[in-house]
Amino acid sequence: MVFFKKKKPNIIMIKIDAVRCDALDKTSFYQELKKKSIFFSNLITYAPYSIGSLHSTFSGMYGNQNGVNGYYKSFSFDKENCFTLTQYLKEQGYYTEADWLNRNIAPQQGFDKIRVYDEHKDDVLKRHTQVLNQIKTKEPFFLSLDHVAVHTELVTNVLKKYDDFSEEYFNDKDNNFKRYLEWVKQSGVYLKAVLEKIKELGLWENSIILIFSDHGTSVGDKIGEKAYGVYLYDYSLRCFLYLIGKDFPKNLHINSLVRTIDILPTILEILKIKEKENYKKIHGKSFLPFIYGKEEERIAYSETGGLGGPTPSPEIHNVQGVRTNKWKLIYNKENKKKELYDLERDPNEENNVIGEHKDIEEKLFREIEVMGKKYSEKTESNDPSHIKLKAEN
Repeated sequence: MVFFKKKKPNIIMIKIDAVRCDALDKTSFYQELKKKSIFFSNLITYAPYSIGSLHSTFSGMYGNQNGVNGYYKSFSFDKENCFTLTQYLKEQGYYTEADWLNRNIAPQQGFDKIRVYDEHKDDVLKRHTQVLNQIKTKEPFFLSLDHVAVHTELVTNVLKKYDDFSEEYFNDKDNNFKRYLEWVKQSGVYLKAVLEKIKELGLWENSIILIFSDHGTSVGDKIGEKAYGVYLYDYSLRCFLYLIGKDFPKNLHINSLVRTIDILPTILEILKIKEKENYKKIHGKSFLPFIYGKEEERIAYSETGGLGGPTPSPEIHNVQGVRTNKWKLIYNKENKKKELYDLERDPNEENNVIGEHKDIEEKLFREIEVMGKKYSEKTESNDPSHIKLKAEN
């Protein structure tokens, strides 16, 4: 299938910070948006915090390859050996721009312009509609928009009020979630207005629009993590993606596992751009086969090292995990603890079955060992997409 035959499409990426996938079913706008898009409900992030997640997304690589494998390591991105999404697009004649909360949340290579806003002072919706007005004459363009209102509410109402072990917070999960849903609904108001602006400006017909979350958040799910970045449970790892474009199917729901590292190679395939040689290899794979109806088993590798929690390690990740559609293994290098979850039977990860499925545990731990290595060779790839784990195990 060939997309956008007549001219190069604009690419608009809208990141909705800290929205967990299970909140979407309880907000009407996000439900309606599924009818206009291809909806991926099982997008797994490399790191459950923005800096690690977005550096991985823009490079198509895990953090132990691109250099950003810790909260404090945004300046360690290997810009000499990693070719980013915006660099690919810039070479194809795209104008590239971003409006972010922080210019260091993602790689800056390849951008013509990066704007930075103040989440407490600026009207982000007004800013983003103005950016769209200004960029419409620069087609083809790539535009990255950062919506952080949910994150701002989390900082004000959770991060500044509680610690990672506050009983008052963890004993009130239902009310925490209700409050959180109100913040998510407001992000839907923002999104609706931005999408209407895209249509009003005549950009809808020749644009690929990607709406995604870079990580989720706890609402008191597990003691030790009041928000995100400490653990590797699905409430912070499992994200979503809406893919919108005139040539794409509508109302298509894909529940198969894909990864945030798969976004870059998907865009490259749509635009018929070949991967660069003499740079570190992309770990991700295009997810277009899922759109064509083909099924394949992929494995997602994730890492984190919390600012807080029981084993903080913001300098370098100390918690690793691998996830398939059915299984997840988590390994904490600090305390040597392993956790294994059957996600089909136990989607909330409440029953650690470590020791009960030795063959699965051993296979997944071997993948953690492979993925946990720091790969430096430009020709090496450590994507273990060959893994075969039968559903009946």
